Amino acid sequence: MITVTAGESHEQVQSNSEEIILNGPPMHLTGNFTLENSTDEIIFIKELPLTAGKSFGSILSAAANFPINTALMPGEIRNHFAWFSLNPQTPPGTYEAVVAVGGNEKKVKMIVQENVELELSPSKVSFTGVAPGLVHKTEVLLVNRGNVPVTVPDIKHSTTLDFDFLCRSFSKAIRDKGNEGFMATMDEVTRDIQKDMAGWLQINIAECGQQVKGGTSLLLHFSITLPEKINVRNDYYGDIRLIDDLMLSYKIIPG
Repeated sequence: MITVTAGESHEQVQSNSEEIILNGPPMHLTGNFTLENSTDEIIFIKELPLTAGKSFGSILSAAANFPINTALMPGEIRNHFAWFSLNPQTPPGTYEAVVAVGGNEKKVKMIVQENVELELSPSKVSFTGVAPGLVHKTEVLLVNRGNVPVTVPDIKHSTTLDFDFLCRSFSKAIRDKGNEGFMATMDEVTRDIQKDMAGWLQINIAECGQQVKGGTSLLLHFSITLPEKINVRNDYYGDIRLIDDLMLSYKIIPG
């Protein structure tokens, strides 16, 4: 069996693909190209030598290895699913390199897509104390693991609900309106929720408007002001949406 590495025997494997196109987020660029074993022996292709073009800058060293990790039987031609991994903070764009296959150079085009990958630590916070206008404060670390910058949003307010609002509203509506049918019962549920719903939760993030680049983090300082219309005996909970589906979950219980 012939083992092909970046340093030896890579001339034993052929490819009729004009160029190799890889596409995706920086850590998982994928694509397909053909590999051919024209010898009379089994070939195991561990890797092929890759030379980075100028478009990479310092993202990729001038000489790197293109992982293959597949075996070809004598005379076998196969459409190979390939992958390559770049630094997760590689900016979106098209990058070009050259891979040596069978004594020839094949262009490798890597199309890096935008990747928004954010994390909050912690993602859940708890407060003690329920009173009209009471202010709770907390610190949360925003980590940007993606390859594009994000801006801390200016969140003004959010709806807060107590833990038992659905159970209480449905139980009351079924008792009072259940014998009048579905629509009458649901109308009563809606009225009860509207009656019991607290006012807007006021939210302030001291760092709103600041930009967080890929590969960096920022400590966010939250101030959460409870509404004037609030039941001091209830527990409250909710989610504060920051960016896309990134949520900070909170729970507030009476002291």
